[in-house]
Amino acid sequence: MLEQGDKTMIDVLFIEDQPVVSEATADKLSRNARVASIHVCQTAEQALQALRSQPHRWGLILLDLDVPGAVGLSLAMEIKQLGLAPITCVLTGTQRGDYVAQIAADGFQGYILKAMDIEELVRALDAALAGGKAFPSATASQSSADNPRLTARQTECLQLVSQGKTTKEIARILGLHVGTVNYHIESAMDALEVRSRAHAVQRALRFGLLTLGGGVQGVAR
Repeated sequence: MLEQGDKTMIDVLFIEDQPVVSEATADKLSRNARVASIHVCQTAEQALQALRSQPHRWGLILLDLDVPGAVGLSLAMEIKQLGLAPITCVLTGTQRGDYVAQIAADGFQGYILKAMDIEELVRALDAALAGGKAFPSATASQSSADNPRLTARQTECLQLVSQGKTTKEIARILGLHVGTVNYHIESAMDALEVRSRAHAVQRALRFGLLTLGGGVQGVAR
């Protein structure tokens, strides 16, 4: 940790395998004056290596539950065994009451939903960076009747966005024109009530409209 004036600056370990999500979230984190650096790990193995080699470096650990090498709360429990639960916030698209209850009972710092409203997400991240607890309210869940819906083509395009594909790459994979791809992505953003592709992916993951690591079949053009 570094000192800047009367504030302690911290290094953040961010465990996330989706580039579009990690880049967008890292951008939000970097705007907080408490953040000295952000180190991203894409697998459970990478994360555990970083934690075991430098256990005292990190001021905050942000943990996506669905990274390669982790199943359910398995990586969270390994982090708990290392004694690092009090500085670890789950940051996930998985909205499960049983997971939230378990994480709270095991002394973790928080359970943040990736796809909450952008202002709420920033507030939750800022609270975690300040050392506070960050758990969803009892009213955070939505009924399935209120969930947004996407067309099959919107889902295909957004799935590829989640894998870090550019518009041109998506057009080639799906055999579509670039303008058509942009139309489907923008329509998906409208349906999800967001203004950026990264936030669209986050909200779609929250509502189970995308599959982490899922593939899309297409015809090269």
